[in-house]
Amino acid sequence: MFRSSGMRNRVPSITAKSSMTSLIMIMVSFLACFYTAGRLWEDAEVRSLLVGLSDKHSVQESGLKSVDESWRMLDCKETQKRLAALEMEVAAARSQGFKLKHPAGDNSTSYKGRLHAVIGIYTSFGNRPRRDSIRKSWMPTGDQLKKLEAEKGVVIRFIVGRSANRGDSWDKLINEENNKTSDFLILENHVEGDGEVARKTKFFLSTAVEHWDADFYVKVDDDVFVNIEMLGQMLATHWDKPRVYVGCMKAGEVFSEPNQRWYEPEWWKFGDEKSYFRHATGQMYGLSRALAQYVAINSAILHEYSNEDVSVGSWMIGLDVDHIDERRLCCSSTSEGLCEKWRYIGEPCIAVYDPECGGLCDSVNRMSAMQARC
Repeated sequence: MFRSSGMRNRVPSITAKSSMTSLIMIMVSFLACFYTAGRLWEDAEVRSLLVGLSDKHSVQESGLKSVDESWRMLDCKETQKRLAALEMEVAAARSQGFKLKHPAGDNSTSYKGRLHAVIGIYTSFGNRPRRDSIRKSWMPTGDQLKKLEAEKGVVIRFIVGRSANRGDSWDKLINEENNKTSDFLILENHVEGDGEVARKTKFFLSTAVEHWDADFYVKVDDDVFVNIEMLGQMLATHWDKPRVYVGCMKAGEVFSEPNQRWYEPEWWKFGDEKSYFRHATGQMYGLSRALAQYVAINSAILHEYSNEDVSVGSWMIGLDVDHIDERRLCCSSTSEGLCEKWRYIGEPCIAVYDPECGGLCDSVNRMSAMQARC
């Protein structure tokens, strides 16, 4: 009886110990799970941080490469922009039925490839003395004129229209002079007259781009002295620009009184301040090939103001154009030491005239003197 009673007392004790052991094991298991989960979470955070640092490093390396290649990329983009602009211009020209023609003739040139510049000297019927003074000073004649075209790619022609009385003595005199000199571009469809210079410019550019394929088309009056060599050098510095409008840029008062010299009948279009937009002086300016073609194609719808220089400026103002203000295109012969100053610094004047005279004062007698002075 005694042994049986002892066994009964030990059974609960063993059961209690077993329960305690199980409880401890369960707690240890839970702790192990929490520890393992915590380590896994930390590992995930570390991996995420490492991936972030790796991505950041890759971006930095990519940025460094972009800096190293930035200039080349910019050059490529600029080239692509120029090509796209030229393609648009060609497409627009073709849509208008525009074609470049280079017909042969006594006054055409045999230069191979694109010309550097076509220089048009605006003249009128009674200005033979002015033309002769230019031929004796800065403009080559005869074989030398052909040599300039063949070797330098520079064409120079006097620009004149026809008389209102077609075939009269004025037309005959121009024809006779041209037969001797072969240095005219006669605008058969333009009638010479006062206040028609803007229209003459349309005909000049339309005819010039039809006859000659050149980088630049330059207009100059027949009472302006020109240094051809310096003109060529200056234009060459702007060859890489797609659309160039170069001249002595100015702006000023719009004259609204009929008795004023530069009266503008449409003065009210320029606003209450009556001030012109920036444009090149009319004595001499140049347009790059694309702009000359633009004027030729759209001449029928381009508005003509009373003054030619304002008209040309208005045609350019709404376009994506480089306005080049070149002060050597407006040297004054009456400003003491101006020509000498430019020559001293190694940049001789390109064009010489006197604003107070609208051209070179007494140009017939003084044109040759400018050759030595400027």
